[in-house]
Amino acid sequence: MVYLENFFTTTINLNIYLICIIAIIYIMIHQNRHRQFNQYLDVYLNYIPVLTHEFGHVLFNKISGGRAKDLVIITRPSERLQTMQQGYAITQSKGLIGQFITTLGGYIMPPLMLLIGLSAAYYGHPSLFLSAYIIIFIYFLMLTSRKLSPIIVLIIFIALLYFLVQHDNQLLFYYLVTFIYHLILGVLLGEVLQSSWTIFKLTFQRPIPSWDGRTLTELTRIPTSLFSTLWIAINILSIYLMLIFTI
Repeated sequence: MVYLENFFTTTINLNIYLICIIAIIYIMIHQNRHRQFNQYLDVYLNYIPVLTHEFGHVLFNKISGGRAKDLVIITRPSERLQTMQQGYAITQSKGLIGQFITTLGGYIMPPLMLLIGLSAAYYGHPSLFLSAYIIIFIYFLMLTSRKLSPIIVLIIFIALLYFLVQHDNQLLFYYLVTFIYHLILGVLLGEVLQSSWTIFKLTFQRPIPSWDGRTLTELTRIPTSLFSTLWIAINILSIYLMLIFTI
């Protein structure tokens, strides 16, 4: 109970330098993910960003009255290379408007969660952000058809909690929570920066690849560049607010 109380009452002082260092490492590993060792590190580091992106599709699908059927994070580097996907969500939307909202939500979710994490720490309630991710993970575990990787993550998490309780080290608990918080924010920042460049490249790539921007254009006949501008603008806004919250 003491650890649970500490979890909900702990405040965290954000370190912008640590967040940026993690983001830089994330981007460097992702850019060099085709190397044998990096391809596994890339899977581990972008587990949360991929979950966040795909959950964005699911969440916006639910908001628009749809139904989620599956949410998958691809953890085998060979499958990622073969399919050119890091994860996917299978949803059933209500009409074109529902499909539009569902597709729009993927790239919105990472900067949104970054802002939630920053504001939660800034206003002294970091547990709200961590609790949100716990809820997202539990939902993912229940929904996904590939339960092995989330079960492994859950086992590691439970083992870590057991270790902390057994050794009754509350200082270690605080440092661990603080590091995890910065790690999540760091990889989200890395994803926001990385996705901005990816969105820009996909917008002007020829032949036109299959991605969210193209799907939205096919649904609305609105140029892809407008959706790309919207997503990148949201990313820039989240980075700007990050500087306000941390400097």
